[in-house]
Amino acid sequence: MRPIIRQLNRFSVLIITFLLMEMSACGFQLRGTNLQAIQNVTIYVQSLGADILAAEVKRQLLDADVKTVSSASKADFTVTLSNESFQSKVLSVSPTTGKVEEYEITYKAMLKIANRDNSTTASAEPISASRDIIFEQGAVLATIEESAVLKRDIARQAAASVLRRLRAAVQ
Repeated sequence: MRPIIRQLNRFSVLIITFLLMEMSACGFQLRGTNLQAIQNVTIYVQSLGADILAAEVKRQLLDADVKTVSSASKADFTVTLSNESFQSKVLSVSPTTGKVEEYEITYKAMLKIANRDNSTTASAEPISASRDIIFEQGAVLATIEESAVLKRDIARQAAASVLRRLRAAVQ
């Protein structure tokens, strides 16, 4: 019995290795921001009423070793983030109690990317992300905490979208 298990393990390892080689040969890569293309440029992140998103974009740039500067005059590209807002709307109501059961939290902001000579490489475009949250009357404090966690997660998702657009503008 043990030799059969060892053969299956070896066969499984061989199959997995073959699949990984095939995926890398066809150009498959995991989705991500892949910021290597912008590591040689300097970025200035300006917030005009989008402080949560600006902080998250700066954090992700720092994590990717992309150089950020403190003024637009020193930067190769300026990322301007503005008009940040969180909105929630009711998705479902209990038919028996009439109380809200589910909300949708939507995040919206505006993005503008300009190069050194202030010619806009991408016009002001909206950034948005949304998530659903189930509201439980018996666990109001937990639901409030979950809402705060979802808002941070939505900001991370929006920041990743900003960085993908920045990478496209730089290339």
